[in-house]
Amino acid sequence: MIPLGFVQSVSTKIKVVNGEFGLHGREEEGHYQNLFKVNPYMRVQDIQETIWLEKGIRVSKDKAARARRRGQALIVGEYKEQYALLPRYAAEILRSNPGNTVKLKLDANVFDRLYLCFEALRKGFLAGCRPFISLDGCFLKGPFGGQLLVAVGRDGNNQMFPLAWAVCEVESTDTWSWFLELLATDLGTSEGSGYTFMSNQQKGLLAAVSNVFPQAESRVCARHVYCNFRGVFGGGLEYRKQFWTIAKSNTVNHFNENIEVIRDISHEAVEDLLKRNYKKWCRAFYTPLSCCDSVDNNMSEVFNAYILSARHKPIITMLEDIRESLMERLHKKRDFIGEKEIMLCPRIQIQLEKHKIWARGWNAYWDGGFCYAVREGATQVKYVVDLNQHTCSCNAWQTYMKAYEFLLEPLNGPQEWPTSDSIIVAPKVKKVNGRPKTKRRYGVGELMWCDRPQQKVLQECP
Repeated sequence: MIPLGFVQSVSTKIKVVNGEFGLHGREEEGHYQNLFKVNPYMRVQDIQETIWLEKGIRVSKDKAARARRRGQALIVGEYKEQYALLPRYAAEILRSNPGNTVKLKLDANVFDRLYLCFEALRKGFLAGCRPFISLDGCFLKGPFGGQLLVAVGRDGNNQMFPLAWAVCEVESTDTWSWFLELLATDLGTSEGSGYTFMSNQQKGLLAAVSNVFPQAESRVCARHVYCNFRGVFGGGLEYRKQFWTIAKSNTVNHFNENIEVIRDISHEAVEDLLKRNYKKWCRAFYTPLSCCDSVDNNMSEVFNAYILSARHKPIITMLEDIRESLMERLHKKRDFIGEKEIMLCPRIQIQLEKHKIWARGWNAYWDGGFCYAVREGATQVKYVVDLNQHTCSCNAWQTYMKAYEFLLEPLNGPQEWPTSDSIIVAPKVKKVNGRPKTKRRYGVGELMWCDRPQQKVLQECP
């Protein structure tokens, strides 16, 4: 229980009562302890207000602060206990399906890293997703910190398909190389031939991708490139519009034409863009092997938002939240598309209808075989479509079903996990100066909620 004295008002007298936080009850103690689980850095003033509203008791700042320290200590203890259970948790995952991959790395019995890839997700990705993988990392919000590295695919309906994830201390070339080497083993590729990897230019990631997958195509997120570009040249509407026109150029000639347009605005801006490795973020230079022309890393951002509520929880609770949510997601997606009497996935159908409207002004001329010449109206803008060489099955309904036909097995609770002789100690709690930050830092030009009196507004980060 959390020790706390409190002051209680009785009629016109004030009586000091030295008791236990939560009025001596186990239920009350658990209630306030759960508040600290949700927000370990709850403000002292909020603790005072919560007790006053629920119990009608006034508590001093010092006593509320001591209660918070005690509550935080209890939470840290719970986090530590789950690190000791990791060997048994890993054994339970392998018991449920020996085809799952679990790699636990220790440093003298101290937890270092944990990698997870479930067979259902691996088989689903290989059977029904494009060879396009988004890589990203996000911060964990518990007392031990750390980061979650993720690899996310894209299914036939242009939605995220998580493939593998790992818990580690920091993002670096070493941790990313370790993660990608294990991913390469699961994918059955040694040098990444035929695969495309998209990243946000994280620390050490580009070097790790080139080392582990030297034959794979490497892309960087155009949105992050634009944020860096905007930091130098500002966020004018003309710059922003022309940047995205350049990023989405479909041919090299189209790219050169758009570069000349922005050169008329600023010669320095053009030189800056050309120095930013434009072949990795401009669509005109992408290879067609992945059947994906995306210029941003939205899939990994969607997954990070999908697991947001789990990232402040103890390690096993977090991993179980992720696994269970994906277990349900697999069958829900499978059932959803199974009820549709359509040949294409819903999002692809919508995209196709938009392209039908856009293509009304184009004429097609068939050569009698597999090729078509398409021309825009009466202009000389023409392209050749080869149905034999450009066989892309990414729009097929059958491919979507293959991605979700595999089942992610449920697991027993800790009481039934296999025993283990391994001893794991939690890493040291990271202490930082000042109030711990629980929200990420917004990038340049990114939209953010700003609190103002009587209202909330959405504005760009300066």
